[in-house]
Amino acid sequence: MRSGENVLIVEDEDEWSGAYERAVGALGGNHTVKTAKNLASAERLIDAVKFAVAFVDIGLDITDDRNVDGLLVMERIRATGDETSIIVVTGRSGQDVLSITRDAIKKYNAYDTVGKGSVAPADIRRLFEGGLKEYRKAAAAGRKSAHEALRGDAEAMAWDYRLMQASNFKGDASNFYEFLDTLLDDYLPIVPRGKDGRLDVDTSTGLVYGDYWSRAIAAAIAICFGAAEQFDQAIEVNSTDGRLFGKYKLGDALQELTDHGVKGAVFPLAEGRREDFGARLTN
Repeated sequence: MRSGENVLIVEDEDEWSGAYERAVGALGGNHTVKTAKNLASAERLIDAVKFAVAFVDIGLDITDDRNVDGLLVMERIRATGDETSIIVVTGRSGQDVLSITRDAIKKYNAYDTVGKGSVAPADIRRLFEGGLKEYRKAAAAGRKSAHEALRGDAEAMAWDYRLMQASNFKGDASNFYEFLDTLLDDYLPIVPRGKDGRLDVDTSTGLVYGDYWSRAIAAAIAICFGAAEQFDQAIEVNSTDGRLFGKYKLGDALQELTDHGVKGAVFPLAEGRREDFGARLTN
């Protein structure tokens, strides 16, 4: 299963949320839309999911003209390091509108702005399409590879040797990196459960495994790889009551790959929650 691009709508008025959703749908493609009506729910979503484009209304309380919680939403997006294209939305009027939107563009590197009083559906579609292109360009330039995300702060040569030897990988380090990148790339960025995100090795079977939160699909995953001819049996032998190594309750594999004598798989974790994983984001 290939993950799509996620779109965030932060808007307290249902009519406008619907307008943004229709603009996303009109473009086609594999986009998952998440909606938040206030700062707290937006922050939870941003922590759990990486977004390609975000429509963010500056004011998130229709009864309070002074509310500028949307600026805090933008701050939260940028704090993650994500390349999200932010489209600033405002229905405000008054002398402060220009300075607020200008500051949002400068401080939070927003892609563009929308004024509710004058915007047409075609304008929203155009901004979404442009923001998506901008995100893709920025994400490609700054994206961390899967093997770098998995390795974390570990010393490269020692990490490579340990995992390649354990899994009986038949190739060099560049082949190994390509294998991991192909297997896991659609699920980045990931958040490790432990502080260092270290992959474990089961010495009896040669299985290498670890669990992470995928912000690409907003779900917990387990990655596992080992010698191809023993992989399926090793998974079965080490699963008790449907739990790998007695702790990972796995669903059906989302992704499988066999190359250089090694088989790997990405599994969904049925019981994983975002709060079970650490705060460190690995892009």
